[in-house]
Amino acid sequence: MSTLPTYAQYADDITSGRIVSSKYVRLACEKFFDLFEDDRYFFDADDASRYITFFDQFLRHSKGKFAGQPFTLLPWQEFLVANIFGWKHSDTGHRKYRTAYIQVGRKNGKSTLLSGLSLAMLDFDNEPGAEVYYAAVKRDQARIVFEEAQRMVKASPILNKRIGCHRANMHVTKTNSKAEPLSSDKNSLDGLNSHLAVVDEYHAHPTSHVYNVLKSSMGSRLQPLMMTITTAGFNVDGPCFQLARTCKEVLEGKKEDESLLALIYELDEDDDWKDEEVWIKANPSLHESISMDYLREQSVQARNYGGAEEVNFKTKHCNLWVRSEVTWIQDEVWMDNEHSRFTPEEGQLCYGGLDLASVNDWSALCLAFPREGGGYDTKRFYWLPEAAVEQRLYKDENTIYLQLKDATEVTVTPGNVCDYDYIRKAISGYYVENGQVKYDEDCIMSRYNIKSIAYDRYNSTQLVINLQNDGVEMSPMGMGFVSMSAPMKELYRLVLEGKINHEGDPVLRWMVGNVSVAYDPALNMKPDKARSGDKIDGVVALVCAIGEAMTYEHDDNTLPDDFNIRFI
Repeated sequence: MSTLPTYAQYADDITSGRIVSSKYVRLACEKFFDLFEDDRYFFDADDASRYITFFDQFLRHSKGKFAGQPFTLLPWQEFLVANIFGWKHSDTGHRKYRTAYIQVGRKNGKSTLLSGLSLAMLDFDNEPGAEVYYAAVKRDQARIVFEEAQRMVKASPILNKRIGCHRANMHVTKTNSKAEPLSSDKNSLDGLNSHLAVVDEYHAHPTSHVYNVLKSSMGSRLQPLMMTITTAGFNVDGPCFQLARTCKEVLEGKKEDESLLALIYELDEDDDWKDEEVWIKANPSLHESISMDYLREQSVQARNYGGAEEVNFKTKHCNLWVRSEVTWIQDEVWMDNEHSRFTPEEGQLCYGGLDLASVNDWSALCLAFPREGGGYDTKRFYWLPEAAVEQRLYKDENTIYLQLKDATEVTVTPGNVCDYDYIRKAISGYYVENGQVKYDEDCIMSRYNIKSIAYDRYNSTQLVINLQNDGVEMSPMGMGFVSMSAPMKELYRLVLEGKINHEGDPVLRWMVGNVSVAYDPALNMKPDKARSGDKIDGVVALVCAIGEAMTYEHDDNTLPDDFNIRFI
């Protein structure tokens, strides 16, 4: 029989493989044991036990089948609490961890756990003037954890005497401490001095503003905690995804942050989301707060209906980040099309698609080279104003634009708007300098044999006119259901067959993951820019290029039934 405390036994079971876990939970457990060899820190087992006991002795569940029962922490929860309150600096005695990021599946008791933690730091910590805040995108979401904490207080005879409860406030008169839910508006974030900040469902935050303000408000505290618990989401350009990535790099030893505690319960990269044997990796409370029968039911819905049901299961129960609320092409399917770099034969014919940004973001040109046996090799070119990167940085310092701007296919142009003159020079080679038209031989038209380039006929700019005058064959194409449906369906079919060579282009991979699809009553389809998770210009350019190729490569007798000429 093991004599280890539950939290240590849990870590041992994870590292030994007795409990199936994700790569990053295993790394976190290995780090727990490695820290015992690090003289900079010591583990205060008495303090860890004190806080674990606080849950069981002072707190009660308020909902469901556990209502009224003591809040006995599950092994993974006990491991978390022991890490937060047990590890301390050898020189100061203050707690080691100041930031915690927990990514765990829905219905694993995360809100209840957050509520208990907040009460421990509000009252049990004996911090003078402690300020505890609950933050979310909307105040109603922030109140979920806050109101659960209030119910715990009211159900506890001891805490009910110590903690006062009002509609939007809990307070401890003895230490002059308080706990309140916050909204994300600026006025509610002024003048904070946080001891604990709880951020729930961080994946839904469009920017890191709230997170950064709360974290910066802890400067005068000796052992504060920035606590984030979330499921995965859709926004891979958002602050939560970037924080999760940083946490993984810290666990892997690629980056260093000794103040950061990360527990990431998710399926591993090679796992099949339909395999129930791996579901425990994202659901450490399996068989307790969440049942296998429930997950099986949700999995059946995801497999039967796909689309939003599949995405919901992947993000909320497998903790997999998905690039759009409705998956058009799964990332693993898209990456099955990755081939080696393509060099066209001299004079090899290709067709182009051009999607121009209206003001100040991505412009994309895609060239499609028909292949024997069907499918296309592609070349992609992107232009991005430097101001677009700066604007993303202003919204969030960890924007994905920082990685994409350095991709081989991307050219960052100076200024704050799309530089159509630059794009003209890149495509046709012609440009104006000091009032004179000049020509650069190192241009796209000179390198490739482009039959014609399709473009949005409703976004006909001076650039299109200039390119036509430069001798580039430009073909107007509608962006509606009638014109886009056939080439989009053709692209989808070819991707499933592994016949689109995208050369592993990271920009196009990101954009494909952003695509949301709109359908009309006849089930014609088109990319829906308004509902897509983020930019999809490269995908639109690729669809246009394939549409252009279909126009020229097929005669009237071989066109698919739902294909419509490009200028409808």
